[in-house]
Amino acid sequence: MPKRNLHKKPFDEGTKDKLELYRGYLREWLPVFINSPSVDTLQIFDFFAGPGLDIDGNSGSPVITCDEIRNVLDQCHKRHLKVCLYFNEHAADKYQKLLDCLNAQKPYLAGVTFDTRQDDFHDAFKKWQPLMRGRVANLLFLDQNGVDKITKPIFQSIVKIPRTDFLFFISSAMVNRFKESKEICGHLPIKKEDFSSMNGQNVHRILANAYPRWIPDDVDYFLGSFSIKKGANVYGLVFGSGHPRGIDKFLQVAWKHGGDANFDIDKDGIDQRQPSLFAEYDKPTKISEFEKALEREVLHGTLRTNKDLYLFALRNGMIASHARDALSLMVKNEKLPKQTLHVSYDAWKKPDMENIQLFAGKKK
Repeated sequence: MPKRNLHKKPFDEGTKDKLELYRGYLREWLPVFINSPSVDTLQIFDFFAGPGLDIDGNSGSPVITCDEIRNVLDQCHKRHLKVCLYFNEHAADKYQKLLDCLNAQKPYLAGVTFDTRQDDFHDAFKKWQPLMRGRVANLLFLDQNGVDKITKPIFQSIVKIPRTDFLFFISSAMVNRFKESKEICGHLPIKKEDFSSMNGQNVHRILANAYPRWIPDDVDYFLGSFSIKKGANVYGLVFGSGHPRGIDKFLQVAWKHGGDANFDIDKDGIDQRQPSLFAEYDKPTKISEFEKALEREVLHGTLRTNKDLYLFALRNGMIASHARDALSLMVKNEKLPKQTLHVSYDAWKKPDMENIQLFAGKKK
């Protein structure tokens, strides 16, 4: 299927939202590893880099990467840390513009290593994948145009690489439009039963929720997603990390932009400027459904500790404060005795755990 050249026009609002999410996560990711004693090299791989700027001079992912690296290096106390930036762009005209763009950035990033290629994605991935091992931390940005590049073998090879987070874009609207096309859906973890509830609004949410099928049984992994409306179509990002801190950071960024979408995906019709007289009417569906699910799992005895609550939140696209609020709501509604649990990444790291207290006679 032919691909459109998305760089002939200025970035639309959806593209800007996508790039802001990338910038936001990069800003959270860099400080985690910049002074880490277990990491000697930070590596960022941008496999579909584009020309670096749109036609109006707005920053694309390569410039955003350079900006954030420059900002954080001033705070780095680990002076021997090596930073390597990898940019690939297959189209010849865009590649030349990318080189010009990066040459303008290099004087402000002394000591940073740049590697640029004009390869097909699979060739670039094959060449760079061996560099992702060792005392390194990797962030992969895969801004594909379409749906066919992040295949099952590629996905599974990425999730097995230690200290490696990824963020990839997918043209989800194509899946809803061409449900019967093997050319489209054959590259994805989607199944026929997924289509029964799929529509133009929730297509990316359903597609993103299918990717856990591709995670190998011996790999513990976290996935997140964000739906992006561009005109009448919905596309989106899928995020992955092998560590709770990675998905926590991503979700913190995502909830600053609306949770899991840049539009009213559940048609809640909430206007924060005109709050309802009843607080429950101003609560998004996603939060309400999470609170019900958490209550059910707590009362059934599936969730027993503060650490269980934290991980349950992350795996459901929520942040720690949502789990704390849900627990407080159970106490308020007299489903649990009065108690306060520490639910956060810092609490999860500690060797000790805090048990959820139930009323006498309930499961423990």
